[in-house]
Amino acid sequence: MYQHLFAIVDRLPRSWRPPVCALGPVGVHAFDGLEVLACGCERLPPATARTLAQHHEVVAGAMDADALLPFRFGTAVPAGELAAWCAGHAPRIRATLAELRGAVEMGVKLLRLHCGHGAEPSCPECAGHPPDVGELRQLADRLAERAGLERWHFRASANGDNIAGSVAFLVPRDEVEAFLARIAPVASRAAGIAVVPTGPWPAYSFAGSFERLPLARVTASGLRGDRLA
Repeated sequence: MYQHLFAIVDRLPRSWRPPVCALGPVGVHAFDGLEVLACGCERLPPATARTLAQHHEVVAGAMDADALLPFRFGTAVPAGELAAWCAGHAPRIRATLAELRGAVEMGVKLLRLHCGHGAEPSCPECAGHPPDVGELRQLADRLAERAGLERWHFRASANGDNIAGSVAFLVPRDEVEAFLARIAPVASRAAGIAVVPTGPWPAYSFAGSFERLPLARVTASGLRGDRLA
């Protein structure tokens, strides 16, 4: 048996109730004044759109806690070792919760615009070439400067779709509207790129890695090879 971890939280609201989850009954495990949200399973399910959505739904349902450390799908420990695992990671857990306390993640997608006019120089959206990584990074820098936030990450997309890149910001929960207002002037002047805010989300991009089991090593017969300590 294994425990599939959703999140570690500090001070869930009294109104919170374990959600119904097809991955398994969500349990709350006490750990040194904190609460670990997890479900027991004999083997981890495959990472599909459905199971990923169910995992995220459980994590997002705990966003009203004072502090939330979210785990990505695939974080699992042997059931009998959950307490030892938490104790071994306690300093990092508490430090990360302190950094994430009262904050949420806001995402900003950078999307290439296609006007359908071909590549005629007279069309400012089509002239030249698609934005390169340097141009996208400059746009991310301008967004960050306007946002006035210290914690943010930029990532360029390697996919062939119109998502050119994305920026993740760690935003105080009560400043989301102010954040959107601050970045709006940059978004409105971005030539050839649509700037699309998303969120608020659990702060996955700022949670760090807690020796997550690689999804490629999860098989139908259970967990293979890796032992989380």
